[in-house]
Amino acid sequence: MSNTSSQSTLPTLPISDFDASHLEEEHVHKVYNDIAHNFSDTRHKPWPRVVDFLRLFPSGSLILDVGCGNGKYMNIRDDFMMIGCDRSEGLLKICRDRGYQVFLSDCMKIPVPTNMFDGAICIAVLHHISTESRRLAALREIVRLLKPGGQALVTVWAKEQQVENKKSTYITKNAKPSCPNHATHEETKELSIHTPRTEFQRSDCLVPWTKPNEKLLRYYHVFVRHELERTLAHIPEAKIVNSYNDDGNWCIIFMKIA
Repeated sequence: MSNTSSQSTLPTLPISDFDASHLEEEHVHKVYNDIAHNFSDTRHKPWPRVVDFLRLFPSGSLILDVGCGNGKYMNIRDDFMMIGCDRSEGLLKICRDRGYQVFLSDCMKIPVPTNMFDGAICIAVLHHISTESRRLAALREIVRLLKPGGQALVTVWAKEQQVENKKSTYITKNAKPSCPNHATHEETKELSIHTPRTEFQRSDCLVPWTKPNEKLLRYYHVFVRHELERTLAHIPEAKIVNSYNDDGNWCIIFMKIA
């Protein structure tokens, strides 16, 4: 399965766990390894709401950054221990070069003890997982590794990039999305290619990342309003503390209660 937009056949929505794993390997893991340095160069500034969340923890806390990317949240504070994990070896190398404590891990099976962390963040990761059952597994894993009373912040890309009549900064003024042939895509279950900086037409899509002479396609599942809360509701040990939209991202803070 090629990553380029010139491919004759686009990937399809997965119908099995094997299909989902293959889709994520080809259109998430391999892509982020390929673009690691270019991607990192565009990710400097931490999101203020994530910084605010990390500042809530007392000194000496142990925090896990699930899907840490280039580690842009790992030096927010120097009075607690922060560890990161990610599926991209390229991004982990950038973290290690910066002196951060990180390890390679799939977010659906993180090799750490149960009840180990005081808190966790998972920023812009869950939307790269291609089935609801796998997204639920990732959330269960975050709940598992938290201590009772520990809190986590999870953020995902929102399908609704306009909330309360306010467009997110992702949307370019007067941008017009491409209109995929819906009949064709419904018949074949092919994923359509999203037009960057426009409203999302479908929940599951491929978002281009352009390199010189090459366009790589990243898989995204963009979440509709309250979808994240409905998924988390399947985990009885998780209690929602707060949920909100932050500039085109659905965000949820939850606590482990048992």
